[in-house]
Order: sequence, then structure tokens, then C-alpha cells
Amino acid sequence: MSQSLNVAICQINPTLGNFQKNIDNISSNYRKAVEKGANLVIFPEMSITGYPPQDLLNNQNFINENIVSLEKFSRNVTVPCIVGFVDFDNDKRFNAAAICQDGKIISKYHKIHLPNYDVFDERRYFENGNSVGIFDLNINEKNHKIALQICEDLWEDEYDRKISDEIINHNPDLIVNISASPFAKDRKNDRMKLIQTNYGNANCPFVYCNLVGGQDELIFDGFSMVFNSDLQLIDMANGFEEEILFTDLTSKSSLKNISSDEQLFKALSLGIKDYFKKTGHEQAVIGLSGGIDSALVACLAVDALGSNNVTLISMPSRFSSDHSKIDAKKLAENLNSSYKTINIDNLFQTYLDVMSDHFEGYPPNVAEENIQSRIRGNLLMAFSNKLGSLVLSTGNKTELALGYCTLYGDMSGGLSAIGDLNKSEVYNLSKWINKDSEIIPQNIIDKEPSAELAPNQVDPFDYELISPIVDKIIFGSDQKNVNEEFLNLKKKVNINEHKRRQAAPVLRVSKKAFGIGRRIPIVNHFHE
Repeated sequence: MSQSLNVAICQINPTLGNFQKNIDNISSNYRKAVEKGANLVIFPEMSITGYPPQDLLNNQNFINENIVSLEKFSRNVTVPCIVGFVDFDNDKRFNAAAICQDGKIISKYHKIHLPNYDVFDERRYFENGNSVGIFDLNINEKNHKIALQICEDLWEDEYDRKISDEIINHNPDLIVNISASPFAKDRKNDRMKLIQTNYGNANCPFVYCNLVGGQDELIFDGFSMVFNSDLQLIDMANGFEEEILFTDLTSKSSLKNISSDEQLFKALSLGIKDYFKKTGHEQAVIGLSGGIDSALVACLAVDALGSNNVTLISMPSRFSSDHSKIDAKKLAENLNSSYKTINIDNLFQTYLDVMSDHFEGYPPNVAEENIQSRIRGNLLMAFSNKLGSLVLSTGNKTELALGYCTLYGDMSGGLSAIGDLNKSEVYNLSKWINKDSEIIPQNIIDKEPSAELAPNQVDPFDYELISPIVDKIIFGSDQKNVNEEFLNLKKKVNINEHKRRQAAPVLRVSKKAFGIGRRIPIVNHFHE
């Protein structure tokens, strides 16, 4: 019976808490879907509110407005529609889905499995649902048994209750999962394998509808999917953009291939774009050192915001090499962005003169180096305050983890664009950007990385060796043959927690976020 269904999967980008805008977007997509002949329309998890609302869920007015918005939308619904919202029943909150038809809400489903790890803390706010989501829908005078679930209900491996078994025992005509599943490397493939593994014996189509867009550190990639009765993938929405995916649940479309590097670039670009758009910013300012990290951030910012909305500022000192100054200018020309040079050496010398009496008897060390970094941070923030632009910080994950960064210096900014990329990933993504033409000057990629804060300085790490080790420490992975070097690195990561806690929000692109999802005490005397 499900084969007579024409389903529209509406992969939308809501704005958290902007109920009117979200309802307008949902209504517009719904009308387009119905006009094209859809007789079942599906929206993602919490598409009424945006996701994740976090402690806004403790505000009853927020809950009430979300319910009023859903009811307002439902009055204009004719053909059945599934939409995610927050339900409130008997003083309990539920991550819920509503089924609307004929001008009213005809059924509701409450999410059973509530994630409470990494970036998720749904048990802080929601109660678990009890009943598996099985609903009968009358469409075109035919009865269709629909099984409905929400996001984590699919990721059941860590739970005693196996919702897949319960759903399959009901012999549904169609299974629908509405999700707000954030992007991480290979996450698209993880979802596909999970659906095919858990529901391979369902003998019915499966529809997966995912959110798209950026929300603070999180990036939702979309990639909504359709599987036929044999659980073969027959269609997939584009990633990182809004789209209505139409399907009759049987016809196979040509599936688009997108490389891991392209996914990563598009994810970070979308994260920047939505962070600016949803916080009301248009202009970005970036300190351009002539190094690989700031070069990558500049490319991402231009892609996300347009070259006319990105200002690149070179701030050389006496230790800046000629090639770094040349490389920075060349990159700005390639990106067609506004480029300014402010030599900070006189400012640096003024600091040295002022502090000379106080520093007398102490040899030069990191203090003098960090003065340069903080001068640069102050100048960038001055541009931010004067022009209403937002500073993008340029540090990568490896440096941030090891504390090879300066508080109130190169860590200054409103958003950390590549703070969840290790140094090796920074190089790989930069090479991908240059695959068709040289955008990032090749010398930036080839030269030894250096902060250029002291004479003849180079970074004190072999990043190819150290980046994967640092990632294992962050992920908490079991490490065989633990040696003294590994333990020293782990201690270094932990004692620099105070820096990470003061960093700008880090766009999350790994399966273990190095930002909102990491909770290590700053005061911590436990070292293995």
C-alpha cells in the first residue's frame, strides 16, 4: 500500500526560537510539496523550534509559543504532514512529532531514546516516550500503517530497548525517522549502514528526514535519504542546503557523490554562514599571517560570506618573513578580498620600552612573543568594534589542544572556524581547495609552519605524527603501548583546558566535539 504514496521530504534550516520565521518556512515548503502532488509531507526533528534549544526548554513561554505555532500551522494542513516540535503534557516535556491532517493534529509521538553524550543532553530536559510510534493514516481512501521515530530511536545499539524489533513486528507499510543529526566525518555513511542493518528485514520503505543548517557550534548536514522495500538507497537530498526531496518510494534516482574533503569544506562554510546570518552579522575580519591556518579560514569565509564581506589584515612585526608578507597579499588578491597591512613593530617596541624596567633581569621568553599576538588581537577587535564585523579566530585543533596559542591574542574572535580540524586536516583541506587552480599560494602549503614571534622560529611539533595522537587523547580512545610521550601529551592537553574554555565557539566537524562536547575540569590534578 505504501507504494501509492508520493512523499515529500522537506530538509529545512530553522532558526532557533524564531517561531514565525520557522512556521513561514514550514508552511512554504508544505504548500510547494502539496502543489507537486505529495500526499505525505515530512519535516525534521524540532523543526518548529530549531535544535538544540538547550535551557530555553526551561522557559514555559518558549514551550507555549512552540505549541501555539504548531497549532497555527496545523489549521492549514490538508494532506498529512509530520513535523517535529516540543510537547508538554502533565508537566512533562517531550521531544515529539506531530501528525497533522485535515486542519488538526491527529496524533503525536514522543521520542523514546534520549541521547546524553558528547553534544547531547536531552535527559536534562525531556522525559522518555513509552509507546512505539505506529499510526494508521488514511490517504487517498487507502489505509497506510506508518511507523514513526525520532533521531536517536534509530541509534539503538547502546540501549536495552530495541525499537527496530518492535517496529518490524508491527509490519508497517512505511518507516519514517525525523532527525536533527549533526555533521561529522562519515556520519552520512554511518546513518545509511544503521538503517540497512537495523531494518533490513522490515520489508517496507524507509524515509530519513534530517535537519540542515548551523546552530552555534553544530552543523546539520541534511543528506535526507529514501530506501525502498529492499532497503536499497534509492534517493538522497543534497548536503548542506535546503531541499524538498520528492519520492514515490520505488523509483531510483541518480545518487550524487561528494568527497570527504568537499563535505568538510561545505560543512565549515555553512557553519560560518549561518553563525553570521543568525547572529545578525555580515562582515568578517581575519588576521592573515601568511600561514596555512589563516589562509584556510580566509578561503572558508569568502565562500560563506562573499569576498566583499571579508577583510583580511596583515600585521607584520620584525620577525615576519618577507615570504609570509608576500604570500598573505597574494592570497588576498586570489580571493578578491579587502586587504590591509598594519605594521605592529612600533607598537611592539613601545610595549618593550614600557616593560623594560619591570622585565629587567629576566631573559626574553614567551612574554615578549605573546605581546605581539595580543597586539594583533587588539587591532582585530578594534576593527570589529568600529565596523560591526566579527573576528574569525584561526587556530586549529592540534594547537588549541596543546596550548600552542595565545589567550587574548590569536585566540581572539567570535567564532573558531577550524578549531575542530587537526593540523593534518588543515593541510589536506587546503590542498583540496587548490585542486583546480592555485587559490592558496603553494608556498604557504610547502613552507615550515611558524608563529614568527621570535628569530628563526618554527613550530616545535611534527604535526603528521602528533596530530593523530592528540586526536586519540581528545576522543578518549584506548591506546595500545602507552608510552611516556603519550602520557606527557595527555597531561599537556589537560592542563591547557583553561585556554580551551575561553576560546571562541568551535565549529564541530568530528565525532567528538572539541568544544561543547568536552567537559574536563580546569582544576585537575589527575594525570596518568
